[in-house]
Amino acid sequence: MKTVLKVIVILIVSFIVAAALFIGMRMYQGHKNIELVDKYLAEHNLTDKIKEEKTKYSGQKGLYYKEVKFKDNPSITYVVQPISTFKGIVVQGFDTETKKNIKKAKYNEFDDKYKPQ
Repeated sequence: MKTVLKVIVILIVSFIVAAALFIGMRMYQGHKNIELVDKYLAEHNLTDKIKEEKTKYSGQKGLYYKEVKFKDNPSITYVVQPISTFKGIVVQGFDTETKKNIKKAKYNEFDDKYKPQ
């Protein structure tokens, strides 16, 4: 009986440790994703042009990103997201009303080699 109780306790402790590591990893990735987006916006002198921004999480893609509206074009919402935790950036413009992708939006960019300086 004591060995069964020990095994159960070990399993519970192992589950708690694994869950804590998983949550910690997600928080670290989120912090790095947002840091990469912020550095991109700063390096391209877009920070001062921002009218509104929201930080969001995509469970489907497993990453944090920002939805940004610029002062000079408030009818377009841009999604700024990293390609990976440490490099690459995608900026896509969407019509705020219809949510359709605007391929020739002013700030659209795809740079898979982007690394912050």
